[in-house]
Order: sequence, then C-alpha cells, then structure tokens
Amino acid sequence: MVPLIVDDGILNPAATLRFRFHKVGALQYISHLDLVRTVTKIIVRAGIPVWYTEGFNPKPRLSFATPMSVGLESHVEFLDLKINKRVDPVAVMEAFNRNTTAECSVDEVYYPTSKFTEIGYSSYEFRIRTAGDTVALAKAAEALLQNGPCVVLKRSKSGEKETDIRPMIKSVSACAEGEWIALSAVLAANGERFLNPEYIVTLLKEKLGVLGGDPLWERYTVLRTGTYFEDMTPFR
Repeated sequence: MVPLIVDDGILNPAATLRFRFHKVGALQYISHLDLVRTVTKIIVRAGIPVWYTEGFNPKPRLSFATPMSVGLESHVEFLDLKINKRVDPVAVMEAFNRNTTAECSVDEVYYPTSKFTEIGYSSYEFRIRTAGDTVALAKAAEALLQNGPCVVLKRSKSGEKETDIRPMIKSVSACAEGEWIALSAVLAANGERFLNPEYIVTLLKEKLGVLGGDPLWERYTVLRTGTYFEDMTPFR
C-alpha cells in the first residue's frame, strides 16, 4: 500500500489539494454548512494532514466550487483543501473513500493548476414528472429556453430583481419520456453570471404551468453532470 504522506516535512506555504466528488442520494438534503462539517470529519478520520488556521479557534481551510442548493444532486463537486505535508493523491482518495459512503465518494484527487474562478459553465440533467401532454410541454420548454425571454425574479448580492436568464443558458434540449420531461442544459457558472438550475424549474412553472397539479405525484430532480472552463473543456 502506498503511504499517504510521502514527505514528513512541513510545507510552508501550505499546498492545495483538490477533490472531485459526488453529492447524491440522501446527501442532497443536507445544507452546505452540514456538508462542510461532514467532509471535515471525513478528512480528519482519514488522517489527511490538514493545514489549520491560526488563532483561538483553528479550523481546516476548505473551499468548495459552486455549491449546490439543498435537494439537488451532483456528480461533479470540487473541494480545495490546504495541506501541510506532501501526500500521494491516490492514497488520499482511497483513505477518504474508506471513511465515507458512496453518496459522498471521491473520484479524483490531485494538485490543481487552475482556480475556481476559471469555471465557466456547468451541465445539468432535469427530470420533471408533470400532468399534461409531456410531448408538447417538452417542445414548449425547449423553445422557451432557447429563444426567450426568460424573465424570473433572481436573487443577487444587491437583492432580488427581475432578470432575463436567457443569456446565462448556453444550450438546452428537451424531450418527453412517458410522464416525464427530460431536459439537458448547460448554464453559466462563473461569478455574477452563475445561474442556479432551480431558476429553470421556476421559469417552467410560471410560463408553462408544469408542476401545477398534484404535489404528491408531480416531482422533479436535478443532477449536475459536468463543470467546464469557458471554452467548454472539462474543468479540473
């Protein structure tokens, strides 16, 4: 077995280690703060040499890229962790996964050369079970999201305001699958142009009346499937 720590010398400055992981299943229902607490405990149990902040209440230095809202799943989550010793990334991934579940498993660990600010887009898969003619609704959803206008009440740091989110939608396609609408979209994910996929669902509710029937039967899911640089090459 490859040792986790490959050099026992203290790194100064601390190095950054990046994790690409899943957030699926029951884990979709915890808040971002709870996710931070959960991941912190896993890292400690795994024996990863974390760099801690100084002061009265030292904390590990963690940062997440484009966190998902409660109730949404993701196959592509990124975490940057500051470490104070040189480690073997594969050994770190194995140690992390031994101390977690498949719902929060890590797919890759590496020393990054990019920054989270370089993220341009994320891709999502929406599945919406709704009453009505799903074939017609899928065509209408695709036409609306491709052509706009797509005005919703969007939250920002300066408050809520009506915003046309069409410029934040890079591509979209939709089709009917029985009682479900299956929709794929690539949305802006950088800084002020970040588009929460929940706004897509909100727009379809307001403009097309989807999910307006029996709340015990109608439902939707959102899964993030990829994250990309501005040129649409996979982010890492």
